[in-house]
Amino acid sequence: MFKFNMSEMEPPQENLIALDLDHNKIFGGIPAAMTGVTNLQIFNVSYNRLCGEIPVGGRLQSFDSTAYFHNRCLCGTPLDSCK
Repeated sequence: MFKFNMSEMEPPQENLIALDLDHNKIFGGIPAAMTGVTNLQIFNVSYNRLCGEIPVGGRLQSFDSTAYFHNRCLCGTPLDSCK
């Protein structure tokens, strides 16, 4: 099981194709740098402890809500809007 602050992650911009981190104890938010990962085909951060707005751009909105389910307080497309 992984436990780290995802906000501090610096993803590779070109070579990352899949990122499946479901069912861990990952906290923080999804870094804005994820919008620059242009080849991302698989993405799942469900069942973690993530918070904040899902960054807009790149491929992040192309994944359905199940990729983001069951986090502490994630919001924004494809989940409910932030308040």
